[in-house]
Amino acid sequence: MKTLNKESSGWLLSRVWLTALEETARDFHGTYPKPFCARAYEHATSAWLRILQDEYGFDVKKSQSIREAIENYIEIGVRGGLFKDPSSFQIQEINPNKIAISVLDCPYYESCRDTLNEGFSYRDLTCARIGCFAAAVKILANIPCTYEVENVGHDGGCRGVIERA
Repeated sequence: MKTLNKESSGWLLSRVWLTALEETARDFHGTYPKPFCARAYEHATSAWLRILQDEYGFDVKKSQSIREAIENYIEIGVRGGLFKDPSSFQIQEINPNKIAISVLDCPYYESCRDTLNEGFSYRDLTCARIGCFAAAVKILANIPCTYEVENVGHDGGCRGVIERA
C-alpha cells in the first residue's frame, strides 16, 4: 500500500472533483460537455485570481495579447503555488491569435487519462489545465478563446491549442 501525503491527497481530491464535474456535464449535455466545463473553468480562474488579489495582495497584471496573458498567468501561478515552475510549460506562438502550450507535468493528467480510457478522444477532453489557461486569456486580456487538446502523453504531460474565438 502506498502512503498518501497531504499534497498528493489534494491532487487526488482535485482529480475526483474534475472527473465528477465532467461526468455531470456529460449527464446533462451529452457527449459535448466542453461549453459547460469551459464556463466552470472561467469561474474557477476568476475566483482564484480575485482571491490572490483581494486576500493576498497579488498584482494581477492585465495583458494585451494571448501570449502575454498566458505568460502572466504562469507567473502568478508560480507565485501563488498553483504551478511549480515556469519551465513546466512550453509556449509556441503559431500566430498572434493561436498559441500552442505544452504542459510538461500536469497534476490533472490522470483525470484526462481516465476520460481517454473510457473511449473518448482528445477532442472530447475538457482539460482543466488548458481550459483554465483559455479562461485566463479572457480574464487578463479580454480576448475570448477556444481551446483544444492535441495530445496527452504517457509521461504526465499534454499539449493543447488556445485560439481567439
